[in-house]
Amino acid sequence: MTGTVDARLAAVYRYEILDTPRDGTFEGFARVAARQLRVPIATVTIVDADRVWFAAAEGLPGVTQIGAEPGLCASAVLHAGPYVVNDALVDPRTMDHPLVRGELGLRFYAAAPITTRDGHRLGTVNVIDSAPRDISDDETTLLTDLAGLIAQHLDLRLATLLAVRAEQELRRDADARATASAALVRRMRTAGAAQRDTGTHPESCQLGGPAGCTAPAELKVADTWGDHAWGCRAHVEEILTHASSVFLASQELNGLAAYRAR
Repeated sequence: MTGTVDARLAAVYRYEILDTPRDGTFEGFARVAARQLRVPIATVTIVDADRVWFAAAEGLPGVTQIGAEPGLCASAVLHAGPYVVNDALVDPRTMDHPLVRGELGLRFYAAAPITTRDGHRLGTVNVIDSAPRDISDDETTLLTDLAGLIAQHLDLRLATLLAVRAEQELRRDADARATASAALVRRMRTAGAAQRDTGTHPESCQLGGPAGCTAPAELKVADTWGDHAWGCRAHVEEILTHASSVFLASQELNGLAAYRAR
């Protein structure tokens, strides 16, 4: 049972809906439920580990969450289908619940679980009245349909959230690449100025591979093994970008000697 509860809570947190500002969407579902079932109160809830958070609360202004006492939403979310309490004052599941014994005086409660595509029940869409009553099959079907639409909306919301984050990550990567590229261009410009007109390098690029490259050799590169070559700007930029062990080299490759003589 613990594993099932943990998996359900993991699904709740995956949707990142708890404590988010209300945007009017869930309120619309709650209003439809209240109007169609002719009740004063309808809510859309997400059941956390120790609380029931209201994504919408038609008829309960200012209420954002309640405790997760068993009997109402905390119990309804454990049922695969509709959960109905015709008279909460005499129903053993609910008769001691604070919303029944307290100021609200809840007597009627009906809920349908908001179920994800992978079978996790996040919360409920439910209707509440202060008088006992029955509920028809059509009315429970309506609640079930509304819960399904809410689940679809949550999937769409999550997909949009993930897409925005992916776009932001791509933008950050692009900015980082642009910054690195600009820094590389500056280094190449500085190295090119230092190595220009030395008269000791080949005329043509040595980095063109089997096809060769006839562009002027402007910059010297080396790797950590001591190999070195002269290349044109385009091929030097390409190898510096894709080979982490290659670096812009000095004319003499005397870095170690300079270090020892410091």
